[in-house]
Amino acid sequence: MHQIWIPLKDIPAGGGEYEVDDQSVWQGPIAEFSLPFNIVEPLRGSVFLLPQDDGCLVRGRLTGRISAPCDRCAEPAELAIDHSFDSFEPFPAPAQPQRPAQPAPEAARGHGKAGASEPEADGEFEDVDEAVIRISPSGQGVEVSLSGLLWEEFLLALPAKPLCSATCQGLCPSCGSNLNTSSCACTQEEGDPRLAALRGLTIGKK
Repeated sequence: MHQIWIPLKDIPAGGGEYEVDDQSVWQGPIAEFSLPFNIVEPLRGSVFLLPQDDGCLVRGRLTGRISAPCDRCAEPAELAIDHSFDSFEPFPAPAQPQRPAQPAPEAARGHGKAGASEPEADGEFEDVDEAVIRISPSGQGVEVSLSGLLWEEFLLALPAKPLCSATCQGLCPSCGSNLNTSSCACTQEEGDPRLAALRGLTIGKK
């Protein structure tokens, strides 16, 4: 994936607007993970970043068009992407130096208890998506990845079951024929033959 990292110190106080139309942001992961997607109309992302005291507000929109296999017939289905997003990315916790283990106090020894654990550091940090936000490799400040953010939003924009059309009939479960373009001579499954004698049975109400 082509990486686009934005240092938060470079973002204006009122926030920064960024436009991304480099197709390698999406084509790179598609090729890397051998995903069955093709970009039909270039994808474009618009992202607004507004740093806060404890994280960064993110707002944007992703548009374009791709093709993906239809969930019913496996033929290419064109999908319009028009996805708006709004999220908050918390800052990662600063790295804490390892402190050497301290011997347990004399009074705590020999009483059937393990040595006292270190007290937890003050403050709780939310889950941090390291593909989107990180401490700069130089250790100076925090960076946000537009490429990582837009790739994740692309995945969220995809339908769970892409369809070439709402009326797609899919494939014949017996011979695999595409029922949208041809018919087949396969017979319908009639169920368990041991129950054949009961198929015509009707029960009248008393």
